[in-house]
Amino acid sequence: MKLSTTVHRVRHGGEEYRVVKAGSRSGRAVLYDHGWSLDMYVDRTAAESLAAAVGLAARSRRSLVYLPLKAGREGPKGIGEWRRSPVALDLVLVQHSLGFPPSRWKAVRGRLGAGRPHTAEIPETDFRKYEELDHEPRHHAGWRDELRFGFAAETLFLTGSAEALRTTGSLVHSLVTDGPARALEYPGSHDCVTLDDDGPRFGRPQRRRTGPGTLHIAYAHGWKAE
Repeated sequence: MKLSTTVHRVRHGGEEYRVVKAGSRSGRAVLYDHGWSLDMYVDRTAAESLAAAVGLAARSRRSLVYLPLKAGREGPKGIGEWRRSPVALDLVLVQHSLGFPPSRWKAVRGRLGAGRPHTAEIPETDFRKYEELDHEPRHHAGWRDELRFGFAAETLFLTGSAEALRTTGSLVHSLVTDGPARALEYPGSHDCVTLDDDGPRFGRPQRRRTGPGTLHIAYAHGWKAE
């Protein structure tokens, strides 16, 4: 899978950050913050771009992968008014090992500049089928491959280990492989994946949550909500 990007290097707070920004030809997508949950809608091109972006983040330990989404506030046709929100967000994907504080994002984003064009290529083999994913480890003490949500400057941060991001990319990729065919065979069907902010496990202290803990990503065939 290919993703057109621009690559930026920004110095802030004594650190240099590499930001990979998805290009303008990344399809139609919108991400709403309802306060109690997050809803994202993607057409086929955007589903491919999102899967590629998550796959890129899983491979890029030192990069922030940035998808500017908040300009598309309208969302797909047919979406119910109760599912719309005046609060639209951008998206950043990053490995937790980078230790990037979301509080720095507004300043870093403001210094991006034009960047250097680059096409990222993510092998299809990076994406596993749902039945190939191993969900058992999350039930054991010591599991640390959770995905965490963070919020800053009208942006949702999805932060996790490389394995957590690979699993997330595989789930999103299922919208690319299954969504179009299912929409054609079963008009009006709903194809989606749900990501959770995994939170505390096995006696770890409760983590204070600053926003919604669930992200629902729905495939909008032909940019129509079902």
